[in-house]
Amino acid sequence: MLVYLLLIFLLSLYATGARAGENSEFIAIAYHDVVQAKAELASDAVTVDHLIDQFEWLLANNYHPISIDDLLAAKSGKKPLPKKAVLLCWDDGYTSFYTIVFPLLRAYHFPAVLALEGSWIEPGPGAMVRYGTTMVPRSKFLTWPQMKKLAASPLVEIASHTYDLHHGVPADGYGDKMPAVIAHLYHQTTHTYETDQEQFQRIFKDLKKNSALLKKRLGKKPRVMVWPFGRYTKPALKAAAQAGMKITLTLDPVPGTIDNLQEIGRVYPTLNPDLTDYRGYLDPNIAPPIRHFFKVNSKDLLDPRPDTEHQFSRFLDRLKALAPSMVTFSPLVQTERGVQALFPNTVFPLAQDRLARLTWHAAHRGGTSTFLWLPPLLFSSDEEQQKVPSDFFAQMGKFAFCEGIIVNAPTLTREFLRLSSTRKAVDPAIRSWNPARRKMFRQRLLKTSHAPGLINALKKIEAFQKWQPFVEVALVIPLDRLPELTVEKTKFLLQYFDFLLVDGRTSNNHDIKKMLKNNLGRLHASRLLAKISLFVKRKDDTDNIQRLFADLPRYNIINWGYDYDDFLDNRPTTISIRPLISKSSDPFQ
Repeated sequence: MLVYLLLIFLLSLYATGARAGENSEFIAIAYHDVVQAKAELASDAVTVDHLIDQFEWLLANNYHPISIDDLLAAKSGKKPLPKKAVLLCWDDGYTSFYTIVFPLLRAYHFPAVLALEGSWIEPGPGAMVRYGTTMVPRSKFLTWPQMKKLAASPLVEIASHTYDLHHGVPADGYGDKMPAVIAHLYHQTTHTYETDQEQFQRIFKDLKKNSALLKKRLGKKPRVMVWPFGRYTKPALKAAAQAGMKITLTLDPVPGTIDNLQEIGRVYPTLNPDLTDYRGYLDPNIAPPIRHFFKVNSKDLLDPRPDTEHQFSRFLDRLKALAPSMVTFSPLVQTERGVQALFPNTVFPLAQDRLARLTWHAAHRGGTSTFLWLPPLLFSSDEEQQKVPSDFFAQMGKFAFCEGIIVNAPTLTREFLRLSSTRKAVDPAIRSWNPARRKMFRQRLLKTSHAPGLINALKKIEAFQKWQPFVEVALVIPLDRLPELTVEKTKFLLQYFDFLLVDGRTSNNHDIKKMLKNNLGRLHASRLLAKISLFVKRKDDTDNIQRLFADLPRYNIINWGYDYDDFLDNRPTTISIRPLISKSSDPFQ
């Protein structure tokens, strides 16, 4: 009887996922158009000679292009995923997929995913269709006879790319347009946003419409959803699943895993990469980015004069002039009336409805990654302070089109340091950059933890990620706790956070350097310093931070930032700080 039960247990493990020791990761690649000559290139197109070179390179280096069926078989335990597996994808349904790509797929016997957008392919010959913000000929895209031949091939998986969500929609009172899948529509006549349910129904209706179109014309409903611009939310994932597409492809630039086929990340080759650049796209161990950044006072971003944006314009000019790798500010402001928020919510009064505009344009016009600085107030369990529920974080996530959040929560930091004394990290990819992996470990910890403060904080982060699923999360560590960061404790913290921000704002340069000298040798030897940033305060307009930043490479610190940047008065001066803060600067020069 015992042998029988053991056999049943082993069979159940085999049937529910990849067996221990088997490969579970793969690289998905998002291609678009393929052209014959360089003169025809757009930013996301590749030339046919480069595509052939890439196919040959995949073969020569033992990569294995896989299909959606291969992923499902690996997930169910029926067939292991090969090592160096690659999922090839083509978005938008350009004619070149039939005339150039498909013959190559047959010659190499490579499977691929083809994503079709209904509003571009439904009109008849000779029509013009809306492609982003322009009108283009319908002939730019595949014909229905071509699509039928492709759908009949075992090499091609027809996926949905929505019916008509591949464009921007009005997302705030300033007329800004943001991706239709992630934005809540703003109604200019009533000055209101669509509700969560209205947004869900809008997306669900669109996905059903495209599935029905593809079913009618090609004979089969799609089982794969490819998100326009790679942007999605948890409600959008739910809408796709209800429409029959439990597998979705994003543009999160991280390896996919069979453990989560609902959010398959894809790398996105641009500018017609040659083999030198192409090889970099296929490296699953992504190096952490270098972080040179500053914090600005959120109040300075809000122009006191109605209907003007003088101060915000100065901020964007500052970003372009300094070119930092990231910028951070708080979603709250302190006014004479108390704490106010920059987005509609049910906890704090509204200062101005500006968060969506600030975060979106900092990235798309300022060219800088935007992080929200979340102060202790938002995580406090002190009875004397206003308790902030998880719903507030979900409300913030709707309007925070950012790349990450920085959690400044002393209680959470203490709890993680306490846990790090009794537990060890189990993630072998601890030194790699992968926000999806950190989120997975936070979710696991949330299910197993019994610490109320930690559970409360993790639930808030999870609520934020309902609307912003792929963001980095950083944890602030006070400088005086740096001696506690042994290699094992640091690994444990970095299992749950994308980077650590050591806060030295209350210390002078001498004390900071002394602390770094005495405590960073062990971390440098373990190569963990690449995920640690030093954060200091700009105390005056002299060179206090410039001299410090120039010295930091001696301690093998390559990531740093300061608080505050006075962009209104150009302090510190552009000429003095740009060499030390620009993402184009070499910190070891």
